[in-house]
Amino acid sequence: MISLKLTQKNFWDNEVEGYIFLMGENLDSVSDLATLDTIEQDFYPNLKIILKKHMFTGKKNETFVLTGMRNGKLVQLLFAGVGKLDKSWDVNLEVIRRTYASVIQRMKKLAIPSAIIALPDISFIIPSSGARTEEAEGRLEVSGARNFSREELLKQFALVAHMANYEFTQFKSSAPKDPWSCTISIEINEQCDSKTYQTYLETGDIMGKAINQARDWIDLPGNIMTPTNLSEQARKISQEHDLKYTVFGREKALELGMGAFCAVDAGSDQDGKFVILEYHTKKSGAPTIALCGKGITFDTGGISLKPATGMTGMKYDMSGAAAVIATMKILAQLKPEINVIGLTPIVENMPSGKAARQDDVVTAMNGKSIEIKNTDAEGRLVLSDTLCYAEKFYKPDIIIDIATLTGACSIALGHFYTALLTRDDILADTLFNLGKTTGDRVWRLPLSDDYKPAFGSEVADVSNTSSPAYMAGTIVGGAFLETFVDKARWVHLDIASTAHDVPGINYVGKGSTGAGIRLLVEFVMNYHG
Repeated sequence: MISLKLTQKNFWDNEVEGYIFLMGENLDSVSDLATLDTIEQDFYPNLKIILKKHMFTGKKNETFVLTGMRNGKLVQLLFAGVGKLDKSWDVNLEVIRRTYASVIQRMKKLAIPSAIIALPDISFIIPSSGARTEEAEGRLEVSGARNFSREELLKQFALVAHMANYEFTQFKSSAPKDPWSCTISIEINEQCDSKTYQTYLETGDIMGKAINQARDWIDLPGNIMTPTNLSEQARKISQEHDLKYTVFGREKALELGMGAFCAVDAGSDQDGKFVILEYHTKKSGAPTIALCGKGITFDTGGISLKPATGMTGMKYDMSGAAAVIATMKILAQLKPEINVIGLTPIVENMPSGKAARQDDVVTAMNGKSIEIKNTDAEGRLVLSDTLCYAEKFYKPDIIIDIATLTGACSIALGHFYTALLTRDDILADTLFNLGKTTGDRVWRLPLSDDYKPAFGSEVADVSNTSSPAYMAGTIVGGAFLETFVDKARWVHLDIASTAHDVPGINYVGKGSTGAGIRLLVEFVMNYHG
């Protein structure tokens, strides 16, 4: 467990066991509060020579630890290299995020119980030429470097500290009974508005903890994280944070005409749950945003059974629902002046004598008939009814759905960008820029009427899979969902390739990543209608 606090004491006046320094290439400090000159003068003579002797030069991904005595106590000096921060501001920021993570993970390995860090100066991250961005009428106010601040950097440190500390060890008998805990102090200048800094620190703390909770849900195997269990997690959050909670199952879904949701739910002995969390602001006339998250707690493919190798990892297929539930938990604490509705269809996709078959035709809540050509294209089925439900009962201004929808997404974008599909240029640009700030990056794919014939059907209004002639599986999946949105501005986020097992980004590590949560929270918190 990591505890974070601010300090306005001089760096060396903090009695801790670990002193953390971020260093640029050639050992240039990236903070005026903790340069090598001051360290040599105040504590460790000949430090530069020692670092060079050990071949630490401040290159990206380098870390080095020195041990010494201070005030009669053993202390550790941890140096982490950020390399040359000479790229665009968002690339530089991502380097800083990953450096923060490497610091946390090195401290954890050394079991350091307390530490002090001085945040980098913004000038090292944002070149003066990158401090302005294009503005457009109706665009959200967060659009890149223009609004980036040292307070925001503090928030990024807080949430990355928690994310970097995450490990899924619940079933490891070798896991330590007393996990590592550490208190990290962050030095801020005495001239700073400490109240503002504290707000940003608490925001990062809230976000980091909720992201890790969602990752824990997602990493749990399907025999434990059932639809009932996940719906219970949502219920607990509603009670803890004063959210309105609604849940219903198959019987109510049939009454509502949710034939697509019920088709996926039919094959499992586990009861499916349709869960709704509502946050309402006291501000009158506030807009409403609906967040819809796919929640397949385990996906066998149904009657269209996956091969064994393709079924491993299907516990991650509820990552969209977990992201929405965690986002609602965060928003309930941050209290935006926006109404937010989180809708999560939570089911297992299983084969049985009750399961939906290929060639079945079902009817969604809006009356549109769907031919099931592949029961393994189940995510778009449950989401189609979810989108209809959101519009019918909440009339949102904006709908964002988030889902591990298509394996094709990994082919298109790899692991580092979530696919974004929408016809709304303003929403697309906003989410793209927020992705730069948060590290929860998105990349827009095209969406046009040319893709609509791909999911045509000879016996129904649409089919749930596309003609092989059209390919573009990720785009066609998004285009299918679009047909179930009538009036709201709509965005589809496909997190199939970013939700788990992302290589090379140390603060998401192995297993679940919590993809989309940072992005959704920042979108809501910065939306002004």
